[in-house]
Amino acid sequence: MHFDSLEFILFLTAVVLGFALIPGRARLAWLLAASLGFYAAWSVPLTALILISGATDFCVGLLIERSRSQPRRRLLLALSLAINLGFLAYFKYKGFFLDNLVALGLIEDGGWAEVLLPPGISFYTFQTMSYSIDVYRRELTATRSPLQFLLYVCFFPQLIAGPIERASNLLPQFEALPLHRLRLRDLDAGARLIIFGLFKKVVLADYCALLVDRVFSAPEAAGGWATLCALYLFTLQIYFDFSAYSEIAKGSARLLGIELVWNFDQPYLVTNISDFWRRWHISLSNWFRDYVYKPLGGSRASKSRVLFNLAATMFLSGLWHGAAWNFVLWGLFHGLLLLIHHQGRARPAIVALRERAPQLARGLGWLFTLHAVVLGWLLFRVEDMRSVPYMLNEIGRALIGKEPVSWPAIAGIAGFFAILAISLAARRTRALERLQGSPTLSLCVYAGFACAAILLARDEVTQFIYFQF
Repeated sequence: MHFDSLEFILFLTAVVLGFALIPGRARLAWLLAASLGFYAAWSVPLTALILISGATDFCVGLLIERSRSQPRRRLLLALSLAINLGFLAYFKYKGFFLDNLVALGLIEDGGWAEVLLPPGISFYTFQTMSYSIDVYRRELTATRSPLQFLLYVCFFPQLIAGPIERASNLLPQFEALPLHRLRLRDLDAGARLIIFGLFKKVVLADYCALLVDRVFSAPEAAGGWATLCALYLFTLQIYFDFSAYSEIAKGSARLLGIELVWNFDQPYLVTNISDFWRRWHISLSNWFRDYVYKPLGGSRASKSRVLFNLAATMFLSGLWHGAAWNFVLWGLFHGLLLLIHHQGRARPAIVALRERAPQLARGLGWLFTLHAVVLGWLLFRVEDMRSVPYMLNEIGRALIGKEPVSWPAIAGIAGFFAILAISLAARRTRALERLQGSPTLSLCVYAGFACAAILLARDEVTQFIYFQF
């Protein structure tokens, strides 16, 4: 059941109407049933897996909180992590590790069957693990309500592709749901988020995908200018696609009076790579910061240790995205960028530039950061790592004039920078706040987004990129 389908819109409408008509605590049961039904539409058998994961962490959380023995608490936490990471390793990484062992000659190819990847497993396992860790750290009181906890694990708007929520945000909101009344401002805000998200997905992301898919599926037939244009367009596509999902998820929850966290904050306008990761997939970045980077020692350690902490965190972040070497290398590439920024930001020449020419420093920082991110997306998107040198060589040949200029590709690249300029202007002029302050203009704008999404939607349904993770 895709977010950009009529089926989901009808499902969401039924859920909201049922929520409005059902009183008291029965609302929680209604939302849990709807969430399980939503997941069952993807896979009925794998619904048992998410229930096992949820039941395990609910029980472990209670046992950790009741235990006064620190070794026992550590053992219970280890049990929770082992079960969740075990599920993740088996369903997502089994084939990857076995294939690499075969390639290294350590084992023989056993012809094992491919394991079906459960939808959303990378997201809900991280969400349930964060609960167990927070209870263990005594940063969170374990909930006594299995209904609320299972809803926290299975809540349908953010179940398949996030944002990765914390129990400290969702559980108090679920606890208040029996007395909650639907409010017009929530319905209005939720509908706006859904409409804009659908516009970004079916009009912007899916049309970027037309050239991107053609070039990356056959890079040897594309040429340098088309490859460069496709790389810029993929930079837009993945942002529009994933932020669209996050906004539709946030809007769907808002209709019910539930506030999910923001997952994106104009990441392509930042001036350094650290800020990029504070604004891109924010819920995942915060998860790795709080549960991997800081426990390893974070930035309060020796220089060599900080370098290790950054590299290890980004390696795991890359591996989280997919069981393939291009994702691992993408993570390590971003780890290298973070290392360069961490080591270079205090150098005298950099400090002097920031002090004497702050606007120039910001401009250069933005240009370098943007194109480092764009280069990283090549590693992320490529279907065969052996194509990377070829594609970079073709781009280089085009840029130094060894290939005739392709004006359609130039137009596409210009469109990329035009969109960034519009985004920057909107932020500086506070256009969104002004739009919300004018009901008539706002209604016209969002009606235009809705009409564009309906009229321009492609016949072929394109899956959200992050559904594969």
